[in-house]
Amino acid sequence: MLLDIEGEQVLIGQEELGRLLGLRIASLTMQWWLSADTDVCDEYVYEPFGCEIQMLWLDGLYPEEVRLVESAVIAAATQLSVPTRAVVVDRRGISDPDDWDSFMLYDEATVPRFPESVIAQESITEKLMRAVPGLAKESVGGHLTRLASARQT
Repeated sequence: MLLDIEGEQVLIGQEELGRLLGLRIASLTMQWWLSADTDVCDEYVYEPFGCEIQMLWLDGLYPEEVRLVESAVIAAATQLSVPTRAVVVDRRGISDPDDWDSFMLYDEATVPRFPESVIAQESITEKLMRAVPGLAKESVGGHLTRLASARQT
């Protein structure tokens, strides 16, 4: 489903959704269904200099459902032919997603409050490790590295 500007559901086929995403002319908000009564909202934004940003809202999901969605996103990020720059996993909502855009896309030096983990390309993880003390590092594949507080690992 797509969600229109008023939050109403608009039924759309996968081919048409792929075409709209491929046009890269506007943000799209999608609603994915995990089951008959459990959904995830996904905002897709195209950045003019050649990348996309996706934000998934997982509020209201059970912990196992959150882990399922996170696993699917991480698996996709490591297997896509187009390189993923970063995946920010913020289960508690301690940082504003827009704050990460400046750091990840525009080489901003200020790091937002660090969430549960950040999975990113090596250049970004090196910058984060210099700015945030006490991070543990783990390779997740696909040229991506997971950083988390050493206390969490």
